[in-house]
Amino acid sequence: MPTMRASEALMQIFRAEGVDHLFGLPGSTETQFMDSLEDHPEIKYILGLHECIAAGMAVGYARASGKAGVLNVHTFVGMGAAMATLLDAYRGGVPLIVTAGNSDTPAVIREGGLSGDLVTLGKTFSKLSAQVDHAANLGLIMRRAFKVATQPPTGPVFIALPQNVMNENIDFAYEANPPSPFSRKRPDQESIERAAEMIARAKKPVVMLGPGVAKQQAIPEVVELVELTGAPAFIPGMSSDTLFPSTHRQFMGASTSSPDSRRLTEGADVTVVIGTQPPAAKNVIQIDSDPWELGKNAPVAAGIEGDIKLTVAELNAALKKRLSPADRQAAKARAENIAVEKEKLKANWLAQAEKERDNIPMPASRLAQELARVLQPGTVIIDESWSYSPTMLQYLDFPEPNRYFRHRGVSIGQGMPIALGVKLAMPDSPVVALVGDGSAAWSCQSLWTAAHYKLPVKFIIIHNASYRLVKQNKMRQLGEQVRNKTLGLNIEDPVIDFPTLAKSMGVKGQRVDQPDKLTQVLKSMLASDKPELIEVPVEGRI
Repeated sequence: MPTMRASEALMQIFRAEGVDHLFGLPGSTETQFMDSLEDHPEIKYILGLHECIAAGMAVGYARASGKAGVLNVHTFVGMGAAMATLLDAYRGGVPLIVTAGNSDTPAVIREGGLSGDLVTLGKTFSKLSAQVDHAANLGLIMRRAFKVATQPPTGPVFIALPQNVMNENIDFAYEANPPSPFSRKRPDQESIERAAEMIARAKKPVVMLGPGVAKQQAIPEVVELVELTGAPAFIPGMSSDTLFPSTHRQFMGASTSSPDSRRLTEGADVTVVIGTQPPAAKNVIQIDSDPWELGKNAPVAAGIEGDIKLTVAELNAALKKRLSPADRQAAKARAENIAVEKEKLKANWLAQAEKERDNIPMPASRLAQELARVLQPGTVIIDESWSYSPTMLQYLDFPEPNRYFRHRGVSIGQGMPIALGVKLAMPDSPVVALVGDGSAAWSCQSLWTAAHYKLPVKFIIIHNASYRLVKQNKMRQLGEQVRNKTLGLNIEDPVIDFPTLAKSMGVKGQRVDQPDKLTQVLKSMLASDKPELIEVPVEGRI
């Protein structure tokens, strides 16, 4: 058994676990870690100039690659700076291995400036939080970390690495768990039969889809369920993943409180909710791999715990046995009615877009339409356009998985770094990030990382010089009388010049004010093999 420094042993663990990218922003407590990492060029280190950038890249990489993302930050300072992204990753079930250096263990009791109770802090965003207090336990702890992060329900884990422990010499050998060593949980058959009976009797079923569908690669099974039932398929108002082929005739997009959505959802006699929390509805069938999510916030008629892909497949099989020829004909009729409704909605969107087409500032619908025309097949969209996301989803099609990403959570500023992580995981796919100016201001340092590592991500900054979504929510809560009360909600005087900011970080940037120039600028940008940014001022009235 070879003898080596614990920091070198950690790199051997990363190699054995298949780690090929590591994201971070180091400090003095990561000296041992970084010294050993530099001897392993096969593990590509990607530097972010703020911890939210490094964490966002790790999240994007994990979601696009299907592997655990690995993040190293600087003691409690770096953990605090990355906290918003890490909390969203925890709630969104993103598998991450998060490490941070700590001071020498004797310094912790002396409350040294760079020491702290990192384990307690790590518990706020992780499935497992631990510190390696003895180098001999490094292999055990890290094997456990990779197991816990990738075992459903997936999520981040945190490991603290004291400097003196990383400098210890140990006899070391490590064997990683084989790929996917954990069996997928099959659902309870009685629950499947009960759910199938409810669906077979339904006259107006609805299917609601959440991130769990994408995480467990269950889209084909969900499509079959939707087609068997003739139900409309909805995604959450701020969907985070490709959950259903957007070109499918029964896909109705984001569920909202709009009259169009209510026409299809009101009076539903069965609502099948897969991989997300259900709305207020009767006769809810909820499917999730995490038992904590079942019936958590509202009663359900049938809660089914199990791997989502297996569960929906078994539900489909049970449903096929129950559907009579008349049931199948009724489902076909429902699907045809939904397709007609979808075409009506599309016609309304297009008519409105035509009316506002040449407005200045540019309407978001014009940007979405022009972008849809010039995107290459297989392009991946990372969407953090917030209040404009519904408009983007009306015009951009995603017929296959892993072509649309939005962060799973509520913290702004993740779109740009997630796009970099996705590009590293999917180097052969064009990647375009649609980002609001408020979010871009939060994580603009991503541009430096894109330029430094030559990542040809294309950034489209949708600029309205305000926090428009917050304005909308304020008016929903307090009424029309607060329309002009905008304290803290405008980003102006001065307005941020994102093209100039991009150029200062090594990225070509330009501004497009005129709608008739947009198509050519988009084509030129998308044809480039370098990172580029365009800023598009859009109409921001509410």
